[in-house]
Amino acid sequence: MSMLYLDSPLKLQDVLQWARPEHQRLVRSKIHQLRKLQLLTEEKGSVLLNTIFQEQLRNALTGGGDFSSFGVPDSGARDAHITAARLSRYAGERWEAMLRFMVGRSANEAALPALSDTVQRILQSSGLMDRGPDGLRITNSGFQFLLQDSAAQVWTVLLQYLRLAEEKNMDVVEVLNLLFQLVSLQLGRAYTTAQLTANQQRMLSELREFGLVYQDDPSGQRFYPTHLVTTLASSGHARSSDNGGTGPGQSELTKSSEHGYIILETNCRIYAYTSSPLQIAILGLFVRLVSRFSNLVTGAITRDSVRQALTHGITADQIIIFLTVNAHPQMQNRTPVLPVTVTDQIRLWEQERNRLHPTGAYFYKDFEQRQGFERVFRYAQDIGVILWANTEKRQMVVTRQGHAKIAELVKGQRASSAQTPSAS
Repeated sequence: MSMLYLDSPLKLQDVLQWARPEHQRLVRSKIHQLRKLQLLTEEKGSVLLNTIFQEQLRNALTGGGDFSSFGVPDSGARDAHITAARLSRYAGERWEAMLRFMVGRSANEAALPALSDTVQRILQSSGLMDRGPDGLRITNSGFQFLLQDSAAQVWTVLLQYLRLAEEKNMDVVEVLNLLFQLVSLQLGRAYTTAQLTANQQRMLSELREFGLVYQDDPSGQRFYPTHLVTTLASSGHARSSDNGGTGPGQSELTKSSEHGYIILETNCRIYAYTSSPLQIAILGLFVRLVSRFSNLVTGAITRDSVRQALTHGITADQIIIFLTVNAHPQMQNRTPVLPVTVTDQIRLWEQERNRLHPTGAYFYKDFEQRQGFERVFRYAQDIGVILWANTEKRQMVVTRQGHAKIAELVKGQRASSAQTPSAS
């Protein structure tokens, strides 16, 4: 900011003097990052801001030009019912609905929240869910997504939305302009849509499905940004709103992680002190739930429940990390946090499933004469391509790489005899 209104280069040594000696190394690192972003140029020991970036930032801060960098506040009467707390509740409900949909489809939950086609398409195209025989289900990346704080989750969705916008042939500049604009808006304040383009208004209606913006009237001329988007640029993720709302890093899942709610016994029994449908649904991915009370769920980690999670792409390490992060405070005081017998058993169940690995190969059979089979068999042994063989039945399996050489030999035998073994 000190260089924003300097039109001439500034000596690098003078810039370093702005920081204490112990912090000059950090300043050099930041200058290097700005150079990589082409926001700063360095030449002959002097540095200067990129002129285009400098001009645009000046306009954004002083309101110069007609850029609407920080949105255009709505001039109409303010609705007293729409407060920061209400916006936080709305955003939390919409975001949790998406997470519950991801988990519920895989946990066979009966009552699932309805999601728009755009939301489902983003979840699928981002690899968070894939389409199986029974419809959409959570993937390995999707489960890892659930372990992140809400700020990281929102960035993941926005980046995927940007890719989807390119596929829809939307103007990427308009999309980025609105995204950066939303990040800089003020929570609880109404903004007009009059300055937005047709693509941006369409984008606004789609972001509403995620709870990033709120519109009291979908066809109206104003919208309200929620905390999910206004605090994306803040350094602290776990920050609550002034009215007791949920901060971007405090989703229903991650809030409980701060104090933990899961107790795991050495016999694989689980006690989860929660009433959250989302948390219960996540547990249902790898736990056989037994009973449910008002604020307590009991179950057990079994071979079948872990194998079911593995079929969805969830790994043993992800299960262990989830249990560790959400462990009850009484368990957090122990080292290790989880019983070793349980973690070892979960990994053994995963190894049991991963014992077999498919490998491409060719199966030779139906040799009419033993002499022809033995000639091909010896040749395959010499070049080391045999995976399996039964000399009594004149059958063998060779590697995919060795098939070409074996096929050449068989063709040569066909030319000299009537033998016609088949390969499959």
